[in-house]
Amino acid sequence: MNRSKRIWSGLATLAMVTTGSAVVAHHENIEPVAKPGQVIVTYRGDCPSDAIDDAIALIKEAIAYERKNSPILYTSSPGVWTDGKIGAVDLHESKAAMEKAFAWQAADEKWSAMYAGIASRCGLAVEDFEVVSLVAR
Repeated sequence: MNRSKRIWSGLATLAMVTTGSAVVAHHENIEPVAKPGQVIVTYRGDCPSDAIDDAIALIKEAIAYERKNSPILYTSSPGVWTDGKIGAVDLHESKAAMEKAFAWQAADEKWSAMYAGIASRCGLAVEDFEVVSLVAR
């Protein structure tokens, strides 16, 4: 191999190694969605397409209310599932923390009314929402 081909080959190899290392380092810094013992809760409900934006706005209001008033800390993100259902994903520190959050929600009249308002906006009852939890391992 002549000198210029060796230089280009060396530069190409260096570029691949450097790029590969950057990608690996980038992926090493990504944290898992949940740590072992944390609980992910998903809420899903049907909602007519013309009511989705209003329902998401109501979900955001309920989340803001939770952040301000819930004695149990947890995070929540609203969204639209790929099948068009609306809902949210919550992350709780543990099963016990999730149960405390659920108890607070059930006892808090304003939060309960907000949840019912979200369901109503979609033509649903609260019981129509599918609520599923996953304990991370």
